[in-house]
Order: sequence, then C-alpha cells, then structure tokens
Amino acid sequence: MLALQLKSGEYLTIGDDVVVQIFQQPGSSFRVEIKAPREVPILRGTVRERSGEARPDGLCDRRPSQPSRRVRNARNLQKHLERKEREEGGPGAER
Repeated sequence: MLALQLKSGEYLTIGDDVVVQIFQQPGSSFRVEIKAPREVPILRGTVRERSGEARPDGLCDRRPSQPSRRVRNARNLQKHLERKEREEGGPGAER
C-alpha cells in the first residue's frame, strides 16, 4: 500500500482517468473531491461495510486515536488548575 501526505489543495492521480484532491476543513475534517469516469464505482467505506462487504486488505483497522484540540486543551487546563491548587494549599492539596 502506498501512503502519501498531501497538503490542502494538492491532488493525486490514479491511472489516466482518476484524480483525487484533498481540502482541509475547520476542525479535524477534510473534503475529498474525486474526478473519475461514471463507470468507476466510488463508495464511502462505511457504506461499503454496511452493505456487508469486507474492509479492503491493507487498511488500518481504525483511525489513529488523537484527542481533538478541544479535549486536549481541557485536559491541560484541568492539570494546570490542579497544580495551582496544590501550590496554594487549596482543597485537594497534599499535606
């Protein structure tokens, strides 16, 4: 399997007839635009798997687990507040 990293707006070609272009969206989403002949079936993986077809070989089992920026920031804020409470001798401080 070939793995590529593309920047927003970059594209790749598959053979002479298929072009795939990637666009980053706000948050963790991105948009994929595909130009292909009508006779080439294009299905989202969830639709394919829902219809009973197996996941293609060579793919990762699932997306890498990366907490969203909001979750990561909330965790960091919580750690900061707990540290501040310990330093000031507030509730939950070790004695």
